[in-house]
Amino acid sequence: MTPPASPRPGPCWVRRTRFALIAGCLTWGLPCLADADLRIVAPTNQSMPMLRMADKRAAEGLLKDLGEVLAQRLGLNPVFLPFPSKRAAPAVATGAADLLCYAKPEWLEADLLWTQPFLSGTGIIAAGPNAPPVSQLQDLRDEPLGTVLGYRYPVIDQALTRPIPREDVADAETNLRRLALGRIRYAVTDRDALAYYLKRHPTPSLREVIEVEHYQLGCALSPAKAGLLQPLNRAIDRMRADGTLDKLLNRYR
Repeated sequence: MTPPASPRPGPCWVRRTRFALIAGCLTWGLPCLADADLRIVAPTNQSMPMLRMADKRAAEGLLKDLGEVLAQRLGLNPVFLPFPSKRAAPAVATGAADLLCYAKPEWLEADLLWTQPFLSGTGIIAAGPNAPPVSQLQDLRDEPLGTVLGYRYPVIDQALTRPIPREDVADAETNLRRLALGRIRYAVTDRDALAYYLKRHPTPSLREVIEVEHYQLGCALSPAKAGLLQPLNRAIDRMRADGTLDKLLNRYR
């Protein structure tokens, strides 16, 4: 005997259900999303300690750990989408991705929303074994510099009063390997990237010669997910207050 079909929910039941869902979102301070994913850019030209890619997946690094914690605190599922640097900002701007972390507005030519700054970094010039000493950026005016494809270096361009002579490679670690082998004399990199590399590949002749810029960084958010901005900032505040952020940073120092 076939059981009787359940009655279809009427308009009042539907309205009550929608109200309950909206009330739940407001209670937790979250926007009501069409899905439960937070689509996070995994820049394919990043290097450790920020990110290591394996088989087009985010394998390890600060950006992976940070994305997972932020998604968890928003009650969302982290999904890492691989994008090269040139496509990362357009992906967030158009809504193809939701979040791009470890960035600042001057680096990205796109109309994006921004969390509070909560990460820091220092851009430097690193020198290889055969590189003469330099005391200022102007000394490198005619020197080819190891750079990362798709990255912008506005402070260096401004100091040299013209675009720097670039030798682009896929990521920062490739530049450091080229420096160590003497294939280039100088490269633009990050202090943390150099320190991480030297811990794993001690190279006494590989060194920092000039500090370029100390920067404060946050996360760029897609305008299509504007409702996530305040919850993200609250999650960042909690990570600072409960020590989670320091634990993540110390993991890669």
